Amino acid sequence: MNPIGRRASLGAIAGLVLSGTSAFAAETPPSTIRLAAVSAGYGKPFGLAVIGIVQARKLIEAELKAANVRVAWTFPDGAGPAINEGIASGQIDFAAYGDLPNIIGRAGGLPTRVIASRGAEIIYVAVRNGVRAQTIADLKGLRVTLQRGTILHQAFDRLLGESGLTESDIQLFDLKTQDQNPAIAAGDVDAVVGTVTLLNLRDQGLVRIIYTTRGKVTPDGFGAFVVAEDFARRYPATTQAVVRAYVKAARWAGDERNRAAALAIWGLAGTPQAVLAESFRGVNLRNQLDPRLDAFYLATLKSEVAFAQANKLIRSPVDVDAWIDRSYVTAAIRDLDLASFWPPRTSSAHA
Repeated sequence: MNPIGRRASLGAIAGLVLSGTSAFAAETPPSTIRLAAVSAGYGKPFGLAVIGIVQARKLIEAELKAANVRVAWTFPDGAGPAINEGIASGQIDFAAYGDLPNIIGRAGGLPTRVIASRGAEIIYVAVRNGVRAQTIADLKGLRVTLQRGTILHQAFDRLLGESGLTESDIQLFDLKTQDQNPAIAAGDVDAVVGTVTLLNLRDQGLVRIIYTTRGKVTPDGFGAFVVAEDFARRYPATTQAVVRAYVKAARWAGDERNRAAALAIWGLAGTPQAVLAESFRGVNLRNQLDPRLDAFYLATLKSEVAFAQANKLIRSPVDVDAWIDRSYVTAAIRDLDLASFWPPRTSSAHA
């Protein structure tokens, strides 16, 4: 089918989604939809950001109520790299995770399509108490832990470069989130690159924060909501319904009146409410969780691909324009009358 014909077809499907019981007249949906996401690392099965709202408020179930579709959630310990493995083995249909593992997977031939932005993650770098480092440059020669192949890896490599360093200037330890905290508490590493959970360690007197992307203009911490290409091809109406639920969640969390309720939902993954409130204090959640695949997101994704290539994290190029599919999120925003909810952004704008 040519691109124009495909867009027209998806538009017709989007219309069907709005009509309730007739939504799936054009297809028989699967009995179960399998979603994966990254959690906070505490072993608690709850998602973060937009996908956490989708999960807690059961928005996909509501969209697919007439079809009686079951939603199965998984939060792999291995974060993005493990999610890639799940998609490759046909065990995951949709996933929300960081752009770097997304890019690595796509460059390796993983059959996914980017159907919405995951939004941005706030990143922190902390040093163990007793370590004198005050800046990223001061980490030279020290033992630093993060999980390779994640958005944290990409962010830290960029920070090293800006400080005139490379990974060879530090001792880098590849550890999963749940293994990092014990390592720094025991003094086995000197610094850790992570997310909001590092504020917990700070409050326990174990670390000191020396850097955060909070309130800064950086290309770090972005992610995508993706669908397995085979699923989208077989179930376009179901895919549209899932994205519609996703956009509803982004809109709900972006409403300042729902901030406290959103923080309560994200706290289900194990992060204390006070820590979440601090991390998001002053952060515009409407912009932070923007689901659009607009010029800003496209430019960000392309810059991340260029970074991955320059740092030899991928061997094959990634055609971003061929990878993303705006049709689902565009239809959802139009049908939910949210065209003016998120402010216009250009390729040089920042959330």
